[in-house]
Amino acid sequence: MNYYNILNLKKEPFSNSPEPEFLFQLSQYSDCLQKLELAVRLRRGINVVIGDIGTGKTTLCRKLIQNFSSPSTDSAEAEIETHLLLDPAFNSAAEFLQTVSLMLGIKDLNEESKSEWHLKEKIKDYLFDKGVDEKRIVVLIIDEGQKIPENCLEILREFLNYETNKFKLLQIIIFAQKEFQTVLEKKANLFDRVNLLFHIRPLNFKQMKAMINYRLSVARDFEKSLSLFSWGGFLAIYLATGGYPRKVVFLCHQIVLKMIIRGKNIAGWFLVRSCRDEMESPLYRKVGWALAGLLMIIIAGISVSAITLQGINVTANKKLKLVSADPVVSKVKNDEVHEVKIPDNLGKISMTKRRTIWWTLNNIYGDTNPWIMDEILKVNPFLKNNDKIMIGTKITLPSIPADDKPIKQGDIVVSLESGQDLEKMYNIFRNNPDEPKLPRLAFLSFWNKKKGLEFAVVIDKKFKDIKSTEQAVGQLPPEIAAGAKIISQWDADTVFFNRRAMRY
Repeated sequence: MNYYNILNLKKEPFSNSPEPEFLFQLSQYSDCLQKLELAVRLRRGINVVIGDIGTGKTTLCRKLIQNFSSPSTDSAEAEIETHLLLDPAFNSAAEFLQTVSLMLGIKDLNEESKSEWHLKEKIKDYLFDKGVDEKRIVVLIIDEGQKIPENCLEILREFLNYETNKFKLLQIIIFAQKEFQTVLEKKANLFDRVNLLFHIRPLNFKQMKAMINYRLSVARDFEKSLSLFSWGGFLAIYLATGGYPRKVVFLCHQIVLKMIIRGKNIAGWFLVRSCRDEMESPLYRKVGWALAGLLMIIIAGISVSAITLQGINVTANKKLKLVSADPVVSKVKNDEVHEVKIPDNLGKISMTKRRTIWWTLNNIYGDTNPWIMDEILKVNPFLKNNDKIMIGTKITLPSIPADDKPIKQGDIVVSLESGQDLEKMYNIFRNNPDEPKLPRLAFLSFWNKKKGLEFAVVIDKKFKDIKSTEQAVGQLPPEIAAGAKIISQWDADTVFFNRRAMRY
């Protein structure tokens, strides 16, 4: 059934195919695309984009290819040649090399030339011809990068050795799920060469709402019309999907189909709920939606009580006020205001041979967006080139509070080491990931008025109860478990500086 005309649509708005035209240009997407294109044009080598399942990596990948295929208006820019590898799960390095050779158009491979050495030489010759003689940029884009076998990662590292005195001959972009980062970190000789490591995150409510409306506008050829969803409908979609674009698109497709069947023009809370119920178990429906309904009531109560949802000014609780624009905690008592100021900076970090500024910022702030970099440059005006920082240079890291707390009241965290010296604690964190017996770790920095500024090396996971926390500690090596601390009480005024959400 063609429902386009019934809902004033001219094309499918919620297709499950990665259509680049429907990519909503959120700041993180446009930032990622710009950085990748710049890295390719500067021929920086290897770049990696990490994201959970359904965060939009494949759509972003297709959009990037589309951008590269568009003719440049600058005649001085080199032409870009892209090759997309969809499934890198190879049985051997030779099979991987043969596939890359065929993708590049290297044909007539006899049995002798199918050896690994001959394949590498043919690929190298091809890249020299294209990059030096024809002045073209060759890009290998790999989707589902978490499937790359370890021996094929070694081949990619060898590809990076194909270079002139000025640039790399092959540009590599890998889109992968989160587990690939752990694999990459264990291969220090490849990880050190990563030019850009970018994390794609789920959407917040505002971003999800804008993305849905954008898709509808594209499907209507940007003709103005009312949204198909009420505010309650949008909220129900967000609660059901967690802001993961793929889940959002799939659920919205189901909703639109039900709207056609029922003759509805607007999808509200209960219609969205009915669509989600059909995809979940009875237990989830009873428990999950009961909690969601309770949240609706709480939000409604918050609105009546004049509590702003932005988390900036809480007027219902007059004892404590957090002002995010100027990071100061103000305690109000007997109409007197006593301000306790958050430190201007977290401390200094020394740059070492194996330490890049991009990766350092990502570890400490949980992101490397342009705004964070601008703040870094404000307090370090001597930095002229972010890509070339001399070993031993000390960089001041400003206090940039996270907009949304990665750890909520009631969450439990396991700390392996903690202290108030930024560089000391960060060095401990960077030395730990190579320990195979340890789980994945995170660097946590936070401040409250009681203890001041503190840094902790923690297990990269939140816990909901003491039992599961103790089980996690019990799996640690004895010498590490002996010094582990369980943090379960968080002051209401705690300010976090790492904005990367920890998972349960």
